[in-house]
Amino acid sequence: MRWTAIAALIGCAAPLVAAPAAQAAPRAPANCSPEQGAYSKAQLAQEPEPWWLETLNVKAAHEKATGRGVTVAVVDSGVNAANPQLAGQVLPAVDVTRTGAADCVGHGTEVAGLIAAKRGVTPFYGVAPDAKILPIKFAAQSTGVDSGLVAKAIDQAVAKHADVINISTQSIGDDPRLRAAVKLALDRGIPVVAAAGNLDRKRGDVPELMYPGGYPGVITVGAVDRTGSITQFSNPKTPVTVIAPGKDIITTSADGHYIAKDGTSFAAPIVAGVVALIKQAYPDLTPGQIRARLERTADGGKGAGSGSGMVNPYEAVTAVLPSGDGPAGGGTTGAGAGTPVQVIGPDKVDATARGIAFGIAGGGIGLAGVVVAVGLVLPLGRRRGWRPGRAVIADEAAAHESRFR
Repeated sequence: MRWTAIAALIGCAAPLVAAPAAQAAPRAPANCSPEQGAYSKAQLAQEPEPWWLETLNVKAAHEKATGRGVTVAVVDSGVNAANPQLAGQVLPAVDVTRTGAADCVGHGTEVAGLIAAKRGVTPFYGVAPDAKILPIKFAAQSTGVDSGLVAKAIDQAVAKHADVINISTQSIGDDPRLRAAVKLALDRGIPVVAAAGNLDRKRGDVPELMYPGGYPGVITVGAVDRTGSITQFSNPKTPVTVIAPGKDIITTSADGHYIAKDGTSFAAPIVAGVVALIKQAYPDLTPGQIRARLERTADGGKGAGSGSGMVNPYEAVTAVLPSGDGPAGGGTTGAGAGTPVQVIGPDKVDATARGIAFGIAGGGIGLAGVVVAVGLVLPLGRRRGWRPGRAVIADEAAAHESRFR
């Protein structure tokens, strides 16, 4: 076999199971029983705003953009719109599985809520609450799906003129069909956001390059927890663009209620929502320029699997960047997979150098540095309650993990 086509939805308890490259589309399950939500609307209404919305200060970004006029394709297990916060948000579905449009897994509905759940119903809402969701169903089960179906789903998203594509899946091996589909989307000016993939340490998983997150030009997302530390399941082997919350994430469930989830699957749609905000604010940017904007405005944490740092929705839609900054094109380069990043430890703080820098800043030579620090960094910290820091990797073994949850 030239390559192994493996695709799985990245949720927090689904094992990765290999499937033959030529596997046929799965048949409709006899019993469509998606994951059940643990929280009702009434229960969630009594809770404070979810931690990740507060941490990212998403409300501030909504002063500039809410995703209005932007369509986000959710390439996943389908989307059920029974939840009141998804009512009116979901466009007619495209089903490449021939099993029907219903989300019989629950994963796609959970992803969709993080992108475009409406505001005003509960303290939870999506990053781009005025965007529309285009469900592209490629999976009727959580694992063992031919990655060629993911490719077909991406092609459908392009044909349906999606503005952004979210892919919360992981596949082992460079599937030429998947690579070509991603390249087509990028060449057509459609940014592709993908999860970095998860590792299950208890199963002995070790990091390896996952796709489509490993393809050049893709906006690939790793996951952090409430402390801002890289989660132990977030795959550091796939080249990460930015990180986003992926632990204890409340979202919509397929049965019309709400559920708490872990996984890079749920960090990716948070960033896809930010991309939708950028698309509304700057409709002429290429995928490459959008990716560069995310990188340049991220709150820089350093370490394995952190990319340019924590995604910053407010800065992503308001920052004034140099004209022409970043790559002009959005397509992929080369015929193969992306280059794996080296797993490195967090940067160490040099106390002596930091003291010298502050000393210089106190004089006239460092005045410009003081202006930048006071005018940009401190207001950002106060506004978001977020202190940029280093990714915490407990030990070398901790850098060797990741997969789905």
